[in-house]
Amino acid sequence: MKAFRRNKSLLRVAALLILLIIVTFGTRMTRLHATGQQGTVWVAPSLVRVGPTDAPGTTSFINLSSARGETVDTQIIVTAFAGGLTNVNLSASALTGPGGASIPASSVTLYREYYITVAGTASYGGGSNPPLGSGTYPEPLIPFNDPETGLPLCGTSAVLKACNATVSAGQNQPYWIDISVPHGATNAPPGTYTGSISITADQGTVTVPVTLTVWNFGLPVQPSELALWTGFSPAAGNTVTTLAQALMRNKVMGWYDVAANASSDVTNFGLNRSGLDNYYYIGIHCNGSYSSLPSTSQINAAAANFPAGLGLDFYAGDELNGCTADYTPLRTLSANAHAANHSVKIIFTLNTPDSNLYGVVDHWVLLDSLQQWPALPFTGGGDLWSYTSCNAGFGNAPEWMVDYPPINERIQAGFLNWAEGATGILYYRADGWSAGNTLGSWNNVDTATCEGGHKRPGDGIFLYPPGPIASSESAPGIRLKAIRDGIQDYEYAQILKNLGQVPSLNIAIQPIATSWSNWSHDPNALESARLKLGQLLNQLSPP
Repeated sequence: MKAFRRNKSLLRVAALLILLIIVTFGTRMTRLHATGQQGTVWVAPSLVRVGPTDAPGTTSFINLSSARGETVDTQIIVTAFAGGLTNVNLSASALTGPGGASIPASSVTLYREYYITVAGTASYGGGSNPPLGSGTYPEPLIPFNDPETGLPLCGTSAVLKACNATVSAGQNQPYWIDISVPHGATNAPPGTYTGSISITADQGTVTVPVTLTVWNFGLPVQPSELALWTGFSPAAGNTVTTLAQALMRNKVMGWYDVAANASSDVTNFGLNRSGLDNYYYIGIHCNGSYSSLPSTSQINAAAANFPAGLGLDFYAGDELNGCTADYTPLRTLSANAHAANHSVKIIFTLNTPDSNLYGVVDHWVLLDSLQQWPALPFTGGGDLWSYTSCNAGFGNAPEWMVDYPPINERIQAGFLNWAEGATGILYYRADGWSAGNTLGSWNNVDTATCEGGHKRPGDGIFLYPPGPIASSESAPGIRLKAIRDGIQDYEYAQILKNLGQVPSLNIAIQPIATSWSNWSHDPNALESARLKLGQLLNQLSPP
């Protein structure tokens, strides 16, 4: 009897252990795969745009690598099955790392992706980079929190909210995740950090595990790659300050900064240049007319409002190809600017550099789609920038409309700019909204402002009006995030160049970014190149 009782007790213990294993395993599977009768949760890379009815992927965890001072991103997608899902929300934990180090939850920025339907790029002229065409794409990003105040937007009267989403049966709802790693080895020592993203709904809760490897090097606060984004006054709902901040959060600089903000913007946002055009709008035309040509003393007075060492410039003229009457005012402006106490440079957009203006123009901003890029190294004085527009040119270079994959934005701002010797990137407008500060501007990005009235979805629109989301600041789009990621890719290359690692750099970059007409459209190839560079920098451990 004692042996029987003993064996019976052992059987009970074994049964309990088996039950515990089953429960634990079941919970683990639910947490990872989040698959049930009503929905599933999965993870996709940031360069993959997920359509409304795309089949669910199989990845159920987040695994990222980052430098200090870098923002890395990914996507979580909630897919509803029969019956749909209601009150879907996301929240992030802090990320815990080596020696008790922590990246706070406030460094994880969450957005709900918003689907827009576009008619597609019209009158495309052929080439190796065709648009995807008409369709429904995720692009604007609705923030959970106001980017300036940090306050939740859920409790507002906003027309669009990130929180409490309803996902209909058979539909996807993607969410964008930004993780910003703090600057400084003290704030973010190298190593592995872990945390989670929680997805809640009326139908249940799912936890997605996050692993972040912080490499042993950092990106500078001020990007090495320069940018000028938007050559227009702010749209309704924006101010110069709010527009500049929405861009700088994504490492892009506006046309000009408010001088009173410049010092703090250098520290807080990495401001690396500003135009003086708020004081003197130049506006040189093909016939030689202009709006103003400030003297050296006037330029000195304007420049004195900005911090010492901040790059300043004038946007002198726009696409004056084949013009000669503009030479005289350009030379006068350049001489006055170059004689100033503060370094002030001349920006000029063309299809290709004009030898008559060597020594006059400092930043040659060239339309890459026309493929008239000069031979490298460029010896005509000044440096090269790239820009794109609604002109698809030969149809080979990256294009930035909604119906192109976001690798177009990222590779131009990053590895292609680097390979082609460009030190800056320009775009003519960021808030060219079709219906002002309203929901209509979110829903209608099929602009027809291109020459000939051709439709170019998203042309001039990289930010979305703050009114519909009740925010103090415009909302970013996925394409702007891709530009930011490209600027960070460029920084990896710049750091390696500074370390004398150009041969290793070229081995990684040249196969995927050979020229404006020969570049890889494969997101995996780009991510692999970035990973190789990051691992090399981690081994070199630059300060």
